[in-house]
Amino acid sequence: MNVAYFKDQDTLYIELLPETADHSWEAHPGVNINIAADGRIVGIEIENAADRVDMSVLRIGNFPGIVHSAKGSAATH
Repeated sequence: MNVAYFKDQDTLYIELLPETADHSWEAHPGVNINIAADGRIVGIEIENAADRVDMSVLRIGNFPGIVHSAKGSAATH
């Protein structure tokens, strides 16, 4: 599983499977579920993420150990 925040697009993407989606379903305006041809969910896309998600709790890094927040500060997990 991977989580990516595209700051220039203000989009948060949660990749559940490293596969290309066959189609997507808009679960709510700006929230899209990407689905493989066999029905498995491969990812979740959240547009306008800064308005929908508390980005201050987004942590990027390898766990356990030191993690880096989206704002660049480091903390021990």
